[in-house]
Amino acid sequence: MKVIFRVDASLCMGIGHLVRCLTLAGALRERGAQVQFICRAHKGHLFDLIRQKGIPVSELPAPVLTDTSRSEDYASWLGVSQADDAKESILALNNEEPDWLVVDQYGLDVEWEKKLRPHVKKLMVIDDLANRMHDCDILLDQNYSIEGKSLYEGLVTPTSNLLIGPRYALLRSEYLTYRKTLRERNGQVNRVLLFFGGSDPDNLTGLALQALSTTDLKHLQVDLVIGANNQYREKIERQAQQRRNTIIYGSRPHLADLMAIADVAIGAGGATTWERMCLGLPTLVVSIADNQKPAAEALFDAGLIYYAGHFSDIKLEKLTEAIKLFGVGADKLVELSLYNKLLVDGLGTSRLVEIMFPSAREEIRLRTASIDDIVLYYNWVNDPEVRNSAFNVAPISWETHSGWFTKKLHEANSWLFVLEVAGLPVGQIRFDKEGDEANIDYSLDVIVRGRGWGSQLLAMGADLMQDIEPVKLRASVKDQNNASSSVFLRVGFSEIASSSERGGDRLFYRNPF
Repeated sequence: MKVIFRVDASLCMGIGHLVRCLTLAGALRERGAQVQFICRAHKGHLFDLIRQKGIPVSELPAPVLTDTSRSEDYASWLGVSQADDAKESILALNNEEPDWLVVDQYGLDVEWEKKLRPHVKKLMVIDDLANRMHDCDILLDQNYSIEGKSLYEGLVTPTSNLLIGPRYALLRSEYLTYRKTLRERNGQVNRVLLFFGGSDPDNLTGLALQALSTTDLKHLQVDLVIGANNQYREKIERQAQQRRNTIIYGSRPHLADLMAIADVAIGAGGATTWERMCLGLPTLVVSIADNQKPAAEALFDAGLIYYAGHFSDIKLEKLTEAIKLFGVGADKLVELSLYNKLLVDGLGTSRLVEIMFPSAREEIRLRTASIDDIVLYYNWVNDPEVRNSAFNVAPISWETHSGWFTKKLHEANSWLFVLEVAGLPVGQIRFDKEGDEANIDYSLDVIVRGRGWGSQLLAMGADLMQDIEPVKLRASVKDQNNASSSVFLRVGFSEIASSSERGGDRLFYRNPF
């Protein structure tokens, strides 16, 4: 299988698009895919970074006029017309027909995509603007928004698979690794991570460092990361050398290690937001581009970040006061850390790989659940389809769930299992014994629904229970949930007369072998 990425980096657009594509490319290579990049030779293109990872790059010619100033005219970011870019991209395919073409460029839309369609098997768009039409099989927007899929209503074809929200955030595996051993944050602020992206065209890094050098803040330990395309590097380094308790870092493969030891962060919106949230790192955000504002404002309204405002409104005094306020209130910072981790679990890249190249059902496995699965179960139980199929349709609070899950893990008559494929958790099944019966609850992650795995999950779970303790298995299904009822019938359960206990649900039984 082969995947080709059409993505750019430049001083104007930054490096975030390229970085997230490199993350996905790395995960696809681990799955056995061949990957290739097609990139235009903008100033700040980072071709060497791509090749250092052993990934071939097809270089498109540099635009005649390269605008390196700040611009929200996204069409200008392309540097050429869409028609010309399409012709050059088709030539770069070299008569190959890749399994997937992944497009991450704000300057491209349905006009370009229709020209490339005949040359690829499937096409995926990575977007976070929701401002133009697309012709694609998958659209990924990892931004947080209460509008969800409705953002793209009328902008994609009816058959497009919309992957919306931070559960699909493209994070490197290091973030999940550090998350598993992350210390519990206590809300005390001693160490600050400062990073404003790969280019930081308005030198917010220097302004924040100046604020952190004021009398009330100069005691803080600062880990300062300067991005690969930062034009103010020398100035910032001189500034940092004048401030004690400051460690300077250059461009790094990831920031997971620094995020893990930091108490709070100060930085831009964009892709780094999801990295910080995965590790429960409370952050003071300054949006440095117009496209970062909606997500930053939505996260602030949801109580998930502190938002200092848009870069054009940020002055030294305002930023200094915002940092001071950010650093007080330990309970609030602890709460922020928890809810950040609930929103971003670090499995987004694995989910996308599984969607692009589905595993065979023979590869699925069941394992015993542990306390580390508490967030997975929380998000599964609050999936809209799961709630709609439940007898109690109201969302489950974290407080209620965490108490229930911890109790269930230690109950002698409860057994909880997680369904996995290629190391990715994709479902759960639970057995609760009452007398000589065990009641069943199960659910599948939305990314694997429709594959027929429900019956496989039930069969595997029933076999496990048969080995543990042969009991009669019982399941209650909402009367209108025909899909789940069919699953039970397919694996040998018998339906008996409907119960009136919950308003007429359907009851299914299977005797032990």
